[in-house]
Parts: sequence; structure tokens; C-alpha cells
Amino acid sequence: MESPLSEVSPHSQTIIEERGKRIKLAAEISLARSSSGRHWARALRRRIYRKPSQRECIVKKSTPPLKKEVPLVAEVVADVAEEKEEIEDKVRALQRLVPGGEEMEVDRLFEETADYIEALREQVGVMRALACILDGMESRDGDKL
Repeated sequence: MESPLSEVSPHSQTIIEERGKRIKLAAEISLARSSSGRHWARALRRRIYRKPSQRECIVKKSTPPLKKEVPLVAEVVADVAEEKEEIEDKVRALQRLVPGGEEMEVDRLFEETADYIEALREQVGVMRALACILDGMESRDGDKL
């Protein structure tokens, strides 16, 4: 079964993509405004209002950590070091996910992360409600994308 979007003209596809970008930008702006006192919200606002030429390209670093040969005597020490490295990797990943997280200490990062997740949850609820309303309007008017 073909997707309804496969029958859309290139011009319509461009319009749909632009509409999606505007919706995403509006969602990010409202998310940043909803929690203005939080560090992640300020960082998100800085990213949104930068000129497009100033926006940095986010590149994932997928280089696996180097593994060293561990002598049997130092197994316990190696296990602790490995666990510490795994935790540090996870904290770095979290810092990349939360706007402005790279600048935060771990305890502050956890507080900001919890608040950011709650704000994202609320945003998803609002976006779902808007999608239902718009879907109802389209089906009533008989409009198609």
C-alpha cells in the first residue's frame, strides 16, 4: 500500500516540509517560553534565535572507547574503572540531549533533565490535542494535504 504522500507534487511536498519546520520551530519556542527560569530553556532560546548561519551542526561522535589489556591482578580495579567510564559516557550523552547541558555539573544536569522531560511531556500532549483538532477540521471540510 502506497503512502498518500507519494502522490504529492514536488511543490506540495516543499510546502508540507516548510509547514513542518514552522510547526517544529513554534513548538520549540513555546517549550522554551514555558520554562523560562530553567537553564535548558535559556539554552534552547539561544539556539532558536541564532541566525541560521551561526547554528552549529551537531555531529555524533561514534568512536568506541579504546579497550586496554587488563592484568588478572587488577580485575576489580578495571571493573570499577569500566563502570565509571560507562557512567561518564551516559552523562556526556545526557549533556548533549538537554539544551545547555554541556555547561552543567551532574547534580544540576539531573534537575534540569527532569524539568525538561516534564516540559516535553506537556508539549507532546498539546501537539496531540492540536493534531486531533486539525484532523477533525480536515475531515469535516474534506481537505486533503
